[in-house]
Amino acid sequence: MIAHLISGAAKSRLDAEIVAFVGEHPDYPPWPRVDMRVAIKNEADAIYRIISANGIIELIRTEKFLTGIGCVEAFTDEYDLLFRVLSTRPQKFPQL
Repeated sequence: MIAHLISGAAKSRLDAEIVAFVGEHPDYPPWPRVDMRVAIKNEADAIYRIISANGIIELIRTEKFLTGIGCVEAFTDEYDLLFRVLSTRPQKFPQL
């Protein structure tokens, strides 16, 4: 995976977690690259970071991570996935 920061856009409060996640999944696959783009919007609703995931497995891994830290998926025609960082982290409900 590769993460690109959009110049001039403010980082979200979850950016350190997102960068750490991308860093745990290095970008040197033994197969040809199939870039799938995941855009992330900050709390001001501006796209500030794009993650290039290599293939569907990395795309799903990224989707699960982002939803797990409280991001919400949004509709997009431009990217493979689009997520919003909420201004407050949703509360987790206790499991029954």
